[in-house]
Amino acid sequence: MKRTGPLLVLVLVLVVAGAVVGHLLGRSAGSGASGVRQVSAIIGSEKARFFADPEVRQVLARHGWSVRADTAGSRQMPTRTAGYDFAFPSSRAAADEVRQHSRPAGDDVVVFSSPLAVATFVPIVDLLQNAHLAARDAGGVWRLDLKALAEANRRNLKWTDVQGNTAHRVAQNVLVATTRPQDSNSAAMYAVLLNRATGGDLAAVAKLFTDQGAVDTTSEEPFESYLRSGRDYAPMVLVYEAQFVDHAVNDGLAGGQTLVYPTPTLMCEHTIVPLTQAGVELAKLLATDHDLQRLAAKHGFRTADATLTAPVFGKVRPGDAPLPDSIDGAVPDPDYQTQHTLLTKLEEKMS
Repeated sequence: MKRTGPLLVLVLVLVVAGAVVGHLLGRSAGSGASGVRQVSAIIGSEKARFFADPEVRQVLARHGWSVRADTAGSRQMPTRTAGYDFAFPSSRAAADEVRQHSRPAGDDVVVFSSPLAVATFVPIVDLLQNAHLAARDAGGVWRLDLKALAEANRRNLKWTDVQGNTAHRVAQNVLVATTRPQDSNSAAMYAVLLNRATGGDLAAVAKLFTDQGAVDTTSEEPFESYLRSGRDYAPMVLVYEAQFVDHAVNDGLAGGQTLVYPTPTLMCEHTIVPLTQAGVELAKLLATDHDLQRLAAKHGFRTADATLTAPVFGKVRPGDAPLPDSIDGAVPDPDYQTQHTLLTKLEEKMS
């Protein structure tokens, strides 16, 4: 009996100590041993290389952050935001859709932008010019006429029909390979451009998608196939300009790879929807920190400060054409409701 008191005291001390340790561990679970705060994000696949860049990670760590980024098609994000601190789709319209389906912790933040472009090859551009589908502008930049492309597809123009074609003798329709508009922002924005170019002819727009057959769901997949398989995959692939510039700067161009810009084109504003207070803070950091914006330019994105972009873009000359200094006359990024209505009607046409 005399030993019971000390034993109870010891048990109580151990219980209290365990509770204190558990509390401290719980407080540090989101911070890591170094005090770095860990956050998770769902992002467009075209931004994966930016977040994986060791320099980006170092800058974030210097500010006390670590980001785990999972990729998804921008239009798949609205139903996948649970457990994330922020969503980072590839346009304002896609961000609006995320906001409609979640409980944001703060205002949307535009971090950087990138226009739609078409990754192709020098011999293919020559064929497009022969078919009166592409031409150089006054600055020497190649432009793809989307209205003419839709009209050519309406009459089922094939590569073998193009006059003087000895470079790509394939009996397939002249098309730009894309992702699915229902899943991916790039294809959804392309649908917006095609709708504008054709004067609202949704049958013509739908045909430019359905003639492709099965397609990928994220913008990085077709671009990787373009890099890996070249024209054996597709002679023209819809991309964000940033993807091509990132590859050109950090990996180098090969095999006659070049870039053309659709006319009209559209500037996609890559926008963060913060879902927690940590997401609010990180969105502000990504948009305002000079080093992070410089690194975004290194990965091909156009930043608000053009002096960060110019040195990067000046190094890139795809084929024998320059990159445009600015994107003039771009179609405004549509609002969520306008895009949603268009895509719903398009999906009906494609089914």
